[in-house]
Amino acid sequence: MADREAVSAELTALRAQIDALDEQLIALLGRRFQFTDQVGELKARYQLDAVDPAREQSQMERIRELAVAAGVAPALAQTLLRRVIDDVVDRHRAIKNRLL
Repeated sequence: MADREAVSAELTALRAQIDALDEQLIALLGRRFQFTDQVGELKARYQLDAVDPAREQSQMERIRELAVAAGVAPALAQTLLRRVIDDVVDRHRAIKNRLL
């Protein structure tokens, strides 16, 4: 019984750390969107395209390198970044429509 209690306690502690990391990830994502919204406002003000393929490609390569260094599957990291970029582009288009 003591083993089960010890395992349960260890699982609880590990899960609490995971939950804390999830909170940090979401907070960082929120901060990232604050900056990308500012980029969207600049792009709208100066009538720049919401999509920057060269920047996106550079980011995908950079994320791949960061993922490898961190021991994260590059495909997972790139899939996550692709989803974030897609949302950023949508937000940029919405900002442009709002400012027109």
